[in-house]
Amino acid sequence: MIIGIKYCGGCNPFYNRAKRVEKFRKDNPEHEYVNSAEDMVCDYWLVVCGCSRRCADIKNLNAHKKVVLLWDEESFQSLQGELRASGKEEPEKAREKRILSLCEEASIKRTISREDAECFARLTGDESKLHLDVQTALKAGFEGPLVHGMLLDSLVSALMGTRLPGSGTVYVEHNTRFIRPVYWGDTVEITVRFVSFEEEDDHYMGLFYGTCKNQLGQRILSVSCRQKMMKTLFIVAGEKE
Repeated sequence: MIIGIKYCGGCNPFYNRAKRVEKFRKDNPEHEYVNSAEDMVCDYWLVVCGCSRRCADIKNLNAHKKVVLLWDEESFQSLQGELRASGKEEPEKAREKRILSLCEEASIKRTISREDAECFARLTGDESKLHLDVQTALKAGFEGPLVHGMLLDSLVSALMGTRLPGSGTVYVEHNTRFIRPVYWGDTVEITVRFVSFEEEDDHYMGLFYGTCKNQLGQRILSVSCRQKMMKTLFIVAGEKE
């Protein structure tokens, strides 16, 4: 299952919330845990409160199953028991099928280092000096070596393969427009949105739009992608657009 984690404001916590969540994740490794935008639809949302007041704002959280407030050891243990019971009762649904909703979004942030660019160059064989040598990049009119466009494109693919739609999807087609250069040390934020789908006998063909922005909020690239999602792994909730 996809489990979202949100922390309260932490005005007066009486225990180490991050440490307790890490223990919970280690004790229940069969689920996928995400710290993401609040508008993402998860199977469960875990709202980790620092005290018994439980004053965290949960009105924007959407869950297929439940939004759970956690504030002490008993509440963590209770949730763990509930998840394990659910896994025994509905093994296929709980462990294998991903429920998707139209307009659902997922995002990740990544700072691209020089080491990332050099590793990608070695892996792909694209060792153009434009990506690796400062003087060559300056002579070409840029501020420094450019991060490979395909490295950025692969981050979009990784987001879709792990988060939205998720594990088991097949990347069928994509169309990417590169808008601005990305340099070593830039932080990029990639967002993917589920736009529409077509339904076949054994699978869905989903259309996803993606954008990537740098730390200044400037758009770096935009992409449209088609993903094949087998019905043995995915369920799409909502009407086709």
